[in-house]
This record gives sequence, structure tokens and C-alpha cells, in this order.
Amino acid sequence: MKLNYLIPILLILAGCSKKATEGYHITGNFTQGSYSGYIYLNTPYQKDSCKVKNNEFEFTGKTNFPIQGWLTLETKSNMDWLYVENNNISITINSPEEMKVTSVTGSESYKKQNAFNTFIENHINDNNFNYRLKDSLTGFILANPKHSLSGLFLAKVASETWILSPDEVKQLKSKLDTSKQSRTDLFVIDQAIEKLSKFGIGSTFKDFELTNLEGNSQSTAAINSNYLLVDFWASWCVPCRKQNPEFVKVYNQFHNKGFDILSISIEEDPEQWQKAITKDHLTWNHLRSGNEFDSDLVYYYEFYSIPYNILIDKNRKVLGVNLEPGKLKIELQHLLQ
Repeated sequence: MKLNYLIPILLILAGCSKKATEGYHITGNFTQGSYSGYIYLNTPYQKDSCKVKNNEFEFTGKTNFPIQGWLTLETKSNMDWLYVENNNISITINSPEEMKVTSVTGSESYKKQNAFNTFIENHINDNNFNYRLKDSLTGFILANPKHSLSGLFLAKVASETWILSPDEVKQLKSKLDTSKQSRTDLFVIDQAIEKLSKFGIGSTFKDFELTNLEGNSQSTAAINSNYLLVDFWASWCVPCRKQNPEFVKVYNQFHNKGFDILSISIEEDPEQWQKAITKDHLTWNHLRSGNEFDSDLVYYYEFYSIPYNILIDKNRKVLGVNLEPGKLKIELQHLLQ
């Protein structure tokens, strides 16, 4: 997630010089190619320039707290992000053409961001990833309430995943020192709260009148269970068909304990729909909305790719969104323990 940062209360005393007696001192070089023009260090309130000599450059200045900036060249070029903080920081850029920062030393912000991103990369496929990510995010924010990375991470998790309820997002936001956070991140967090309040964890599932296997109109409200997975799919959806056998395993394991599935196909062709149900051995409840992604149901839930699913309880409260089979199994084990 690449965002433009608008953080207030920023004082940067910028310049291109040999030494920095206080504040930040950023040195860098290009490891490939050759460049002898100007390089720019941009922040929301400052654009500093430095002449590149022998593929090397340096910036000095001062900031009241870490802020994300970005590096560009004098001609139209690519760019990359860099946290500006009061320290001696050394960076390398691969080439003037690509402008990719390939290494950073001396930056605590880079270490924190890299550790968090590495955690996600290493554990995103773990079945208990949602719980671990929530714990990791909470721990980071509580330990770093004044760091703008906390707002960045909360904005990313709240807007791009479904692991937090709107109340949890509000609570974590309340732990931030908002004067040190990006206005863009705070806006994204508020937008995420609005979205999650509508159909995220803790919201109430909205029922629709759809078509059943007999071709009759039927409300989704007629299908209920202690825990019900509402799964949106179609016979032509390859990822949907690939995960169906895994959902069958979860269904067989937990159905007698109060778990059920309602599959809602968004396709037009009822014959292909019914053939896929039979071929994939989907012995649970089925309804069809038709019109593919052009329907009131899709517009309301704002999903424009499948597979997509919503886990609800007997009171139609949303417990999870877009759960892969392995993560659904972990969730049900937690709920039914």
C-alpha cells in the first residue's frame, strides 16, 4: 500500500552538505549505471535536492519525528520510499532507471517496517495467521504509539483484511498519538471503520431473496445455523472449484456440531450451476443470484471477485469475512471449543 503522507508539525532543516551535527545524515549511492544530475528527497512539506557526484549523494536535515519521504530524480523517473529520521542512514539504489532502494542501514523505522512485513510474508499462509497478525499489530501499536508506522500498519490491516471489527479498529486508533500520524492513514482508518461497520466483523448480515434449486424464490433468512458460512461462487470460477473439496472436509467435520454452509452462485446458467454442485459433492444449501457481478447483493457487499464468503452466527452477526478453508477450520475450532 503506497500512500502520500501529510503529517503536521514537521520541521525539516534541509540542505546538501558534508556533515550533520544533529538530525539526520543520509548518504547513498547507485550500484548500477551512471548518474550525475540531481536527486530529490521529498516530504510533505519539503523538497530537498543534492547533486550526485561519482554516483554518490547525501542529505542532512532535522525532523521532529520519523516521517516517510520519497526519492526522485530531476527528470521523470520511478521513485521509492524512505523513512526520514534523525540518525546516520546509509542507503543503496539499484539504478537511476529503476530507482529501487535495495538496502538501508542505520534506520530504526526501516528495521521496524521490515520486521512487520517479514512477519506477514512468513506467516500469511498459516491457518492461525489472523490471530497472530492481530496480536502482532496490537503489540506494535502499544509499543510505538507515536511512530507513524503504527498508523500505516493499522490503515493497511483495517482496509485490506477482515480480521478486525470496527470497535477493535477504533480502540487501536485511540492508542495512537494522532498528531504524529499521516492524515492519509487516519483517513483510510476512518473509511475502514465505516466499511467494517456496514459488513465487517460484528455487523448484521443482510438477507436477500434469491432463487433455489427448484427455481423458486427463497430468502437467505430461511437458512440458519449456529454458525453459517455464506459462500459466494460460480461453476466457472476455477479458484472456487479448487477450494470446494476443502470446504467439504470442513463441513463434514463440523456439521454435526452446529455448522452449515449456504453457497450462493452468482452465475446465469442454472444447468451448469447444478452440474457443478453434483460434481463437487456439495451437499449443503444452495441459492443463485444470477447476473454475475451485476446484482443488488454484490453491490451491497462490494465484492467484485470470487471466491468470497461471510461467516455468521445464529443471530446473523458476522464473525469472519473471506476465510480460506484452513482458516475457517481454525475459527470453528475456536468457536466450538
